[in-house]
This record gives sequence, structure tokens and C-alpha cells, in this order.
Amino acid sequence: NHLGNPLTNPLYSSRFHMRLPHFPSGDTKRCVLRVRYNITTGDYDPRNTFADVNGAELSPVTNDPTVTVADNLGLTLAINTAQFGRTFQDRSHIFKIVSRTGEMSGKHLHNLNVRGQRGNIVQNYPSVEYDY
Repeated sequence: NHLGNPLTNPLYSSRFHMRLPHFPSGDTKRCVLRVRYNITTGDYDPRNTFADVNGAELSPVTNDPTVTVADNLGLTLAINTAQFGRTFQDRSHIFKIVSRTGEMSGKHLHNLNVRGQRGNIVQNYPSVEYDY
């Protein structure tokens, strides 16, 4: 779990830069933003694995496989293949876009956020310390 930090630079949280549309009419518009978080796995090649490998005989992964570890000791892994490569979180946000006032013409508008939770980070897991 990367706790929202990208692999390329873990000092910054994952983000999405969205350019808001301009509506010449000046009317307030209702918008919907849908954000989906997918579980990914390195147990198979997700770009080259398709429905034709579904089923117990052809699947690259199996439920609760037993692997051999030191000195031929069998270890059963708790794996549920129904959890692989599926949508984990799905969030929809509804908001309004209102026209800019005359004083905002030609200026940039920044949305500043904070993330984190209050309390002991271990008790609130998965969580991150506050950052800005």
C-alpha cells in the first residue's frame, strides 16, 4: 500500500490536475467527477491477460495455492482471485462551476487541500500524517 504516494516521487501525494471548462453563457453548471481506485497485482501480466484464460485450468493464479519453501515445507497462501484486478474504491463527487467575477478575469484559481487523520497513525491505518 503506497498510502497515496506515487512511486516516482514519494515526497508528493498522488494528484490529478483538472482544467475546469469555460462556459461562455456564464450560467452555473453542475458537474460530476468519478474517481476509481483499482487493485493491481504483479502475479500476472494485466495488459496481456484476457478472458480466454479464465477458469481453473488456464488461469495464471489460483485460490489458496500451496508453495514450497525451505526444506520442502508446504506453505498455503491466503489468496482470493476474485480480489485481483478489480475496482476497489469508486467515488463520485457532484459540484457546481460558477462563473468568475470580473476581478478574477485572467487570474489563476488554486484549490489547496490537506490530507491526513487525527490520532495515532497506527490506530488509524491506512492513514498518513498530515501534509499540505
